[in-house]
Amino acid sequence: MKNLPAYEPPVDEQQLLLKWIRRARESQMSHYDMADLLSARDRQMGWLVTVLAAFVGTAVFASLNTSGVSFEIRLLVGLVSVVAAVSSALQTYLRYAERAEKHRAAGARYGAVRRRLEAVFAGDADALNGHYLSAIREELDRLAQDSPNVPPRNFYRTQRALSTDPRRSTDA
Repeated sequence: MKNLPAYEPPVDEQQLLLKWIRRARESQMSHYDMADLLSARDRQMGWLVTVLAAFVGTAVFASLNTSGVSFEIRLLVGLVSVVAAVSSALQTYLRYAERAEKHRAAGARYGAVRRRLEAVFAGDADALNGHYLSAIREELDRLAQDSPNVPPRNFYRTQRALSTDPRRSTDA
């Protein structure tokens, strides 16, 4: 395991807000990154299924019109047909598009909370409504429970990107 710096709990409201803003930003961006990754996987799997299915359909059609098709060609068509069926089943089972949309929605919700936290931190009078810390904490807790999991490897990659790339948008 990596050598992580010792955890230091916030000592005042300002530090607490800053930690929550950072965590909300990391969560927002890691969910957006996961949505992008899953969408790319969905497109790749879709292309694979389309190409394989087209090949199998064409090969089957050609074999119906041609007599004396070799055993090797029939075997190849059969194997590609099985790979196409398995790829199609995996695409359905892995639900990349559905999972990507859940991460995109979670990212948007974390972004909304982050903007609210930033307004509080900036001293916006409308954001400072009595028990705002309790309400924001409850909202963050609810988000953490309802959001899909981001694998640690992806989360750490997002953290590194946020710390090293000033061009990463925080206004989303």
